[in-house]
Amino acid sequence: MPAFAAILSSPSTFYRVAVVASCLLTSCTLPDAASDNKAQPGDTFAPEVVLKGSAATEAVAGMRQPTAGYQARPLVPAVDHVRWSDVPMAMRNVASRQFLGVQSFESGADRFVATVLTADGQDGTVTVERVSSGDFTTVVNIGVFPDAQRDELFAKAFAAEMLRLGAIPRPQ
Repeated sequence: MPAFAAILSSPSTFYRVAVVASCLLTSCTLPDAASDNKAQPGDTFAPEVVLKGSAATEAVAGMRQPTAGYQARPLVPAVDHVRWSDVPMAMRNVASRQFLGVQSFESGADRFVATVLTADGQDGTVTVERVSSGDFTTVVNIGVFPDAQRDELFAKAFAAEMLRLGAIPRPQ
């Protein structure tokens, strides 16, 4: 028994035994389905359908073509330079750059309110209201003690981010 324990305590022997044991324990009883063309119990489709050569090329080309009559929407930048749907992403992007965490969002048809948290634990709100199709107002109140400069920097960064996201071509 001490001799067997000495063999297993040797690192190289132990790993060899472990590899052989794992190979024996994890071997499959059925052959790999991709290695042959034989039907296995429970197969839904016949495995004899194999496309080769020009038939395979035509099948792949057919799968890549759009459906007849399908008109893809063109990718264009925002018509009014900003998209209302970009508000949450712009809010997250600007908040992460200014080391703020966004706790929650409340959104409506023309109003979006984000609750933010500063690095030192102070709460704040950022309210974005849609005035017209391409115009919005941003009211920023971050922290317990008002800091007009910090709030203005956030509002300017948010407006710049909205313009940046609006310039990205997307389906309209």
